[in-house]
Amino acid sequence: MTPMHQTRTSLALVLSAINAALYAGLGALWIAFPIVVFGIRFWPQVFVPAVFAVLFGPWVGGFGAAIGIFLADVIYGHHDALLSFSVGVPSNFVGFYLLGYLARREFGRNYERALLVSSLLIPVALAAIGVSLMMSASSAGISALLIVLIGASVVAAVALPLLAKRMAWTRFAIASSIGLAVGSLIIGIGIVAFSSVFLLPEALGLGNGQLPLAFIYGATTFTFLSEIPFLILLTPPVVKAVRAALPALTSARSYD
Repeated sequence: MTPMHQTRTSLALVLSAINAALYAGLGALWIAFPIVVFGIRFWPQVFVPAVFAVLFGPWVGGFGAAIGIFLADVIYGHHDALLSFSVGVPSNFVGFYLLGYLARREFGRNYERALLVSSLLIPVALAAIGVSLMMSASSAGISALLIVLIGASVVAAVALPLLAKRMAWTRFAIASSIGLAVGSLIIGIGIVAFSSVFLLPEALGLGNGQLPLAFIYGATTFTFLSEIPFLILLTPPVVKAVRAALPALTSARSYD
């Protein structure tokens, strides 16, 4: 291993640790507004590992997110290390790795258009599922929350990228939509699979029995719709600010 490679590896480890600390630290704000729907916490802090994934690459974004969510789950979340390691860690690593990979890679125009169409269909499809869940929900609070999330998600994930003047915005929207969709699906499937083998922690409020397969749709939908607005609206300006402050350290594309 050359000294240059050692330096890059050490820097990546330090950045991953900072990513994890900020992710878990800002996540502690959830204690002030402990919203939980389908066992999923309301989690605006997702923009933190997204910033690191775009600025410093998919490995830094993925590893930092995985470590950060594990700390958050164990310290002030559901307090179940096995559940976090089985569901939270892989979903965050895969989701933010994909986000960083797609946001930093150049694609051919036709391939990029296909990815754009796919990424725009994801929030629309999940919003439709959200509407059906809203109509069948027994809680008025959940229904009202879903209405807000659906509206904000569609505006952020569809209208904003289409109105953007620079392709970098659209490319980042593609990365956010696809990465978050995959991560959200892992969470939905993971919680249901976990419930079929182990007891779910009481903090989730989901009972002790095996969850039905339909729960996958609810958990996936809420996770995606509640987080995509924060990814798309908060990540680019933070990326731009960090690039301006640390031009020699970062290598992300501009979001002017």
